[in-house]
Amino acid sequence: ETALVLFVFSQFYHLHGDHVLLKEFYEPMIVPMADFLSSYIDDRSGLPKASYDLWEERFLATTYTTAVTYAALMAAADLAELRKDQDSAVKWRSAADDIHAAAKQRLFNTDRQAFYKGIHMSKDGNISEDSVIDMSSLYGAFMYGLFPVDSEETVKAVTTVEHLMMSKSTPPGYPRYENDTYRRSDEQSLGNVWFVTSLWMAQYYLETNRHEEAKKIIDWARDSMWPTGVLSEQVDPVSGEEISVAPLAWSQAEYLSTLLNTIIEDQ
Repeated sequence: ETALVLFVFSQFYHLHGDHVLLKEFYEPMIVPMADFLSSYIDDRSGLPKASYDLWEERFLATTYTTAVTYAALMAAADLAELRKDQDSAVKWRSAADDIHAAAKQRLFNTDRQAFYKGIHMSKDGNISEDSVIDMSSLYGAFMYGLFPVDSEETVKAVTTVEHLMMSKSTPPGYPRYENDTYRRSDEQSLGNVWFVTSLWMAQYYLETNRHEEAKKIIDWARDSMWPTGVLSEQVDPVSGEEISVAPLAWSQAEYLSTLLNTIIEDQ
């Protein structure tokens, strides 16, 4: 959550170029946030220390958190240079580079050709990997630049996700991760289909010029809306019926984000 705020602030600043905004927030917000992120690193793994995953279920050092922390520190370093704070720029960029190197070494599962969900670090110093294929790991890796969209790791991970995770039934979408039992309606499936994770894949397809595949997901999400535009959290992978809360602001946000990506691609 700290990293995301820092990353989004940087995006907002670069969009508007309001120097007063950076002057106002640099010392009281950017500096302490980036200092915390650059210091909250596990010496054994080189990755951010454990926290709860994006789904607020598992406590470990995840690929997603690693990715957004890396992006936030790189963004903070750029802001530091604009403020002529060279010491902070060097410190934060160096921390980001170290995280990137550790991620390259530890976070890609060569056996399954996918990103690890994350790693566990025991008190006695042992490190073990969580090999569950989680859509947030793939999304975080490419969206925040930890592994570029055209990197060998990302391309292989996408192929694995498409083969294993895509719903074989009515919705052209994806569950959160393998064997997600939260409100699962069909025990034979890997989990219910989520709009959030499915739209993440649409964003990847737009990034890699696979427009027809992106359009299929976007159209499905649009056609699944209530007349008022409401999207639910998840749907039954067989019947396509809504499950869980509606509206889910996160579903709405990812839909809008994906539409904005289509506009950028068309320009």
